Amino acid sequence: MMQKRTLLIDIYHNEMLNIEDKEFINFIDLLSRIDLNVRKNEDKQIKPEILKEIDLLIIGNPIDDFFTSSEVKSVVDFVRSGGGLLLLSEYGSDYLQKTNLNDISGKFGLNFEKNLVKEFNKVNQNHISTLHIIDFLKHPITKHIREIKIGGACSLSLSKDAKPLLQTNQNAWPEVFNSSTEQWIKEDEEKAQTIAAFTEFGKGKVVAIGDIDIFTSDSNFGLNSLDNQKFIQSLINWLIEPVKESKINSFILNQLGDLQFEIRESNKILNNIIETMTILEKRISYLEENSRMHPHPINHNHDGEGETLQEK
Repeated sequence: MMQKRTLLIDIYHNEMLNIEDKEFINFIDLLSRIDLNVRKNEDKQIKPEILKEIDLLIIGNPIDDFFTSSEVKSVVDFVRSGGGLLLLSEYGSDYLQKTNLNDISGKFGLNFEKNLVKEFNKVNQNHISTLHIIDFLKHPITKHIREIKIGGACSLSLSKDAKPLLQTNQNAWPEVFNSSTEQWIKEDEEKAQTIAAFTEFGKGKVVAIGDIDIFTSDSNFGLNSLDNQKFIQSLINWLIEPVKESKINSFILNQLGDLQFEIRESNKILNNIIETMTILEKRISYLEENSRMHPHPINHNHDGEGETLQEK
């Protein structure tokens, strides 16, 4: 019999996604149908011992709280060793939520932008921060998904091996909150915005979504809307599946390549420092030698100031 998978929901950092709140009751029902053991971490920092025997960690939009550097390392090591990680933010991301979730997500090439994405589409009418996604990038998570709705999301910028999972239509744009005027100001031209992204890191997987409302029971853009529930279920199933061995080998080779590059760059810097020090040593030796060969002449004062006391 296959061992039951275990999911850990962190609420120690005042996360919005809290399984005690009624608005997430449908999400808890979904986890029950997937047949997962659900635990919560509410009174301890994230450490390796907490993550033992955990298959999936969810950090659901922390508010007014920060992760320590040791916690960041624990999460990265957890994923590298085979854990799944789901990271959720909201509009304004770290800037408005007053946290440092990007310190974790950035390690995987996933960065939440401090904006609010808006678009014109056929279903949002006057509420242009409701995103209607009907075109999907090819991925096991989005297979058989026809349309979903998301409300009040921030976008993501990607680096390293991270790839987009959900994108808006071309009629979308980001807005940034101006604290002095207390208004959202359009930041960029209209183009497709990445709302969710994924990556594989070592033996583990990571998904980042710039919205948490999709996990609520809201009928407009929560789990009960369109294919939202099917999307979340596929997402969780994908996260708890192990990474293929061939991809792990590729990851190791890429990491070695990055390490070799960093070593080469460090050697260049070190060689430049050594070369500079050698030039300085030669210059100092030259000045010392020149000083011995050409000592300063004694300045004789012809106005009588150099006479001895006896002569005076």
